[in-house]
Amino acid sequence: MVETLIRFYRIIELLENSSELRLKDIADSLNMDKSTIHRFLKTLLKYNFVKINPSNKKYSLGLKFLNIATKLIDSIDIRNIAHPYLIELEEISNETIHLTTFDGKRVVYIDKIESREPIRMYSRIGNIAPINCTAAGKVILAFQPEGVINSIIENLDFIPLTKNTITDKEEFIKALKDIRSTGFAIDNSEHEENICCIAAPIKDYSRGVKYAISISAIKARMDLPKLITFKDILIDKANKIS
Repeated sequence: MVETLIRFYRIIELLENSSELRLKDIADSLNMDKSTIHRFLKTLLKYNFVKINPSNKKYSLGLKFLNIATKLIDSIDIRNIAHPYLIELEEISNETIHLTTFDGKRVVYIDKIESREPIRMYSRIGNIAPINCTAAGKVILAFQPEGVINSIIENLDFIPLTKNTITDKEEFIKALKDIRSTGFAIDNSEHEENICCIAAPIKDYSRGVKYAISISAIKARMDLPKLITFKDILIDKANKIS
């Protein structure tokens, strides 16, 4: 039973990080035979966890996950509290603002205000991203208890998504220490080429950190040093949400 659940999870996780995949692509990526994968996909299709494109026979995540994500997001009161501050930050910076949370290894975008600029960072509410190469992910992780930090780091893959992604564990630990000292985190094209970002933590009543707000910009319009000039305003808004 546990092995079956793990296989379902691996298929879902693979589709989560891809737009559409063929049966063969899924089988090859998971090192499983096509007949086994097909059997699992039939079950997932039955309950709308995946869907198939009839034109190319490729699979992707189904509407069931959107329904679950919507219910989860709607239940998070912090969106109502933070949203006015996200609007203010966009008006000040003219860049894309995100509100994020995390699930251990990844950050989840739960609200956003899009930049008014015609060329801007692409993202959607409900999107996920690695915790180790995003400003929001790093700033949330940096303010976790030491035991939680160590446990998460031990299970991180440190896969390079760009040439700037931190892939060395010791360098990453030092970056988290710097974040705790400065109170904010940066993403210098570590997650996406030509995108830079700064993020600040949102603290709850117990001073724990489960959320962060961030400003993301296209480097051609606003490079990292210029973006960092907004750090005090960003930290102030995060503190007001806290």
